[in-house]
Formats: sequence, C-alpha cells, structure tokens
Amino acid sequence: MPTARRIYRVTLLLLHAALGIALTLLLTRPRQAAPGPVFDAIACWWRARIARILRLDLRVRGRPVDGPALLVANHVSWMDIPVLGWIPTISFLSKAEVRRWPVIGWLAARGGTLFIRRGERGGADTAAEQITWHLIRGRKVLLFPEGTTTDGGLVRAFHPRLFAAALLANVAVQPIALRYTRPQGQPHGTPHPSAPFIGDDTFPSHLWRVLGERRIVVELEFLAPINTQGRERKALAQAAQQQIAQVVGGVPGENREGNVS
Repeated sequence: MPTARRIYRVTLLLLHAALGIALTLLLTRPRQAAPGPVFDAIACWWRARIARILRLDLRVRGRPVDGPALLVANHVSWMDIPVLGWIPTISFLSKAEVRRWPVIGWLAARGGTLFIRRGERGGADTAAEQITWHLIRGRKVLLFPEGTTTDGGLVRAFHPRLFAAALLANVAVQPIALRYTRPQGQPHGTPHPSAPFIGDDTFPSHLWRVLGERRIVVELEFLAPINTQGRERKALAQAAQQQIAQVVGGVPGENREGNVS
C-alpha cells in the first residue's frame, strides 16, 4: 500500500507541477516584481492543492490579519510553504539557493518569492528593503526567523534584523505557530517523525518518506498580532518567538538544526 500510495501521489504532483508551469508562463513575466491579482489567487490555490496531494490535514485556529503584515512562523519543513500558501496576497522569503533548484526555483521566482543571500555582506539589508517594498504595496510577507528548520519540538531564537521591515512599513507582526503532529493514537501534540526536514535529509528522500504517510496532521495557529509602534526589532523578534514557543509546547533552546531556511 505505501508504494502504491507513493506512485499515485507522485503522478498527481507531476501533473500539478506541469499545470503550474503552464499557468506561470501564461500569467507572469520575467523579472516581474510582484504577481498580479489573478495569478496571486491562482498561486494560492496551486500551493494549497500541493498540501492536499500530500494529505496534509490542516487544523487552523485564528486567521491572518487584514491588510499588509509581516508574518513570522517557526520552521519545520519545506512543507511549511504549501501549508501556509493559501494565505491571500502573500510573498515568501527564502534562501537564495532555492532560486537555483530545478523547476521549483523558477516557479518561486516568477511567483514573487523574495530571496536572501545568507552570510553575504549586506544580504539581510537588501532582503529587508525588498520586504519593506512589498509591505508598503499592501502585501503580506512571511519569513522564518529561526533561519533553519528544526524537529518541531522547540523554537530557536529569532534573528531580529529582518523585523526592521515591519518598523519601516509601519505594519503589524503576526506570529504563526506550526505543529506537525503524530497519527491518531499517538500522544497528542508530539512532533510527527516524518515531517521535519533536518540534518542530512535530501529533498527527494524526504518527499518519498512523506508520500508514504497515510496522513499528517498540521496544527496551524494564527496568534495575536504585535503592534510595532515604539518598539525595536529585537523586542519584536523576542515577543513573536515567545508567543510561538508557548503554543508549540517548548521553550527557546537547543534542538536539532535543519538544512533549509
């Protein structure tokens, strides 16, 4: 059964990827700064459809704030993107290496994803400028301030530099707590063993493992937005991290680091 399940879902993903390529060629232009409203709506549907193909069972509490906002979440897997991809008028921030991934990088770039060159001098400042521009234009921008994936058991410290974009654009910061939980019958709230994309995992091997799962429950909670007026970026980062840590069930500390950001 797991093998048949994997083959069926791989087929669906390939067909869905082909549809995404066709729609992107039809509705976007090279070097387009941000997607138009029609493509934006289609992209939300397309990302959400990936979550359904992977049989990610979303349990959502709360809702995203209206209008532009800096959304920040803990980071467990590349699956975080389709899990959160249904949010309207959203742009994601990803590491620059993703832009070179076959098909995925091209789709991300044409779909309005922002990229940061980690470790490069001025890389964070450039990314903050791009995020600010998107926020001023009325979009939501989502980033993973831990800078890496984790096993989902704890929330690592949030890097504060990119929070400056919320201050410059005068928009709220909304934390989002993500939990991939074990199948029914296991202790409630404990991380699902197949969900984290960490350590020496490669994308193909992790995808193959996920495709063999009957279902993965994803608990997604939109937390109270944080007003940025009169606050510094470090205080914003700490406040957002603490809110998420309270939901995830752990406190800031050391845990296994991942290989994606």
